[in-house]
Parts: sequence; C-alpha cells; structure tokens
Amino acid sequence: MRPDHQEFADGVKLAAIAAVSAVLTATVVIGAGRALLPQAEVPVVAAELTPVVLR
Repeated sequence: MRPDHQEFADGVKLAAIAAVSAVLTATVVIGAGRALLPQAEVPVVAAELTPVVLR
C-alpha cells in the first residue's frame, strides 16, 4: 500500500478496535448492573389503552 493509504488503513483498524471495545465494555457494565441491582418484586402491569375515535 502507498503510505497515505497505510495511514487510512491504520485509522480503520483503530476505529474497529474502539467499536469492539465499546461493545464489550457496555456488555460487561450492563451485565454487572443486572447482577448487582435488586430485581423488582412486583411485576409491572401494562397500562390499559384508552380507545380513541377519530372523526
């Protein structure tokens, strides 16, 4: 590769590494949060929808 294309390829590699790192970090943080935070004891009931008539 030409030197200017080599810099672009290096930038793409770094961006890919950053994206993978972000996904892995988010997965670990979300997993830890779900494991450490207490779960809701009462199940959440969906609100009833009110019918709307359009005229």
